[in-house]
Amino acid sequence: MAAPRTLLQDAEAALGQGGFGEARGRLDELDRSVLLRLSRDDSRLEQLRPYVFYRRALLARLRARGVRVGPELLRALFAAGSPRLILLVTHACQLRCAYCRVRRYPGRMSPQTAEAGIRWLLGGLRREVELQFFGGEPLLAFDVVRRAASLAARLAARAGKTARFLLTTNGLSLPDAALDFFREQGFRLEFSCDGDYSTQLRQRRAAGGRDYYARLARNLERLRGAGVDYQVIAVLTPENVGRVEEEFRYLAGLGHRRIQLNYALGRFWNARQEAALFAGMRRVSELAGELGVEFINSSSQRREPVVLNSELTVDCDGEVFRETGVCLEEDFRGMKSRFLVTRLGDAGLFDAHASTQFDNLALLVGAYGRGRLRRILLNNLDLGLRFDRRPPWEDA
Repeated sequence: MAAPRTLLQDAEAALGQGGFGEARGRLDELDRSVLLRLSRDDSRLEQLRPYVFYRRALLARLRARGVRVGPELLRALFAAGSPRLILLVTHACQLRCAYCRVRRYPGRMSPQTAEAGIRWLLGGLRREVELQFFGGEPLLAFDVVRRAASLAARLAARAGKTARFLLTTNGLSLPDAALDFFREQGFRLEFSCDGDYSTQLRQRRAAGGRDYYARLARNLERLRGAGVDYQVIAVLTPENVGRVEEEFRYLAGLGHRRIQLNYALGRFWNARQEAALFAGMRRVSELAGELGVEFINSSSQRREPVVLNSELTVDCDGEVFRETGVCLEEDFRGMKSRFLVTRLGDAGLFDAHASTQFDNLALLVGAYGRGRLRRILLNNLDLGLRFDRRPPWEDA
């Protein structure tokens, strides 16, 4: 393994000479190398701290040397960042899920804030971008979603770019007008359903304790026949991990052909629970092939370690933050202040705010340097690295 300093020097030299492909390879290797070193021994963070957001410092050095900074150089430098922007269009939600870390409070995005976020994303360097609508429950602000996506489609077409749309929903508010719009605009939906009646209502309780399962099941069935690209996402917790295969079989039995299983973040997984998770996922991967179901966890859509994924998110008030800590702590406002990036009016180039997995880990360790959250963070990191190094559906 090359030393981080050597990799950085090689990348800087390649960028200065126009070797953008070579530079991208060196930078990608540097990210993996630094991350691996840190994940093995997080006490090295101080030694590696100069590498946090090192790509920005590299850009500043290149400019100081008089290197021409054009789009190709910027793309090579910031290619590690996600092409996705999340619009958190409302904090309202009908459910109080047991594993959700976010305390709800009033908040709804204005059309003007959504438009500013869209123009920021499409004003970046990427020819293909993704806009995700999230909440809360984003369908409680469907008017904002519809107006924003329509604008994004028009602006993308005008600029010769491709904009893809993703919406994550609990499925309780799914009017025909929304399904028609999603089909017309080519949306992909993530529909959250943890499994059968008892599992769903135990883990995803409704505000007020109402029994909503019949409504959920009807909407899932409507979605299945609506011609909309979607996948069902079920969350596995340390308590229900023994039912991995049963819940997958149940969802597949309802006719859903694309299923993703997420292990709960922000929870501590002991050795016995981790072993059960890996064993269950291995059985599910075999079952998916037998049933003709796409197991999303086997695709490139699922990036591990998940705890280090961090898209830029626009909150209802126009503040941009990294969603790095949203799965770990309940105090959303406190979390947002720790991972605040900018406000839309002052944001500059979208791509320049890119972060790598190492950047996100450094931010998390800096924010949760001790106590219970640090223990959970390192536990979730270790779990994700195990998935990343050797997925459980491969030969053990």
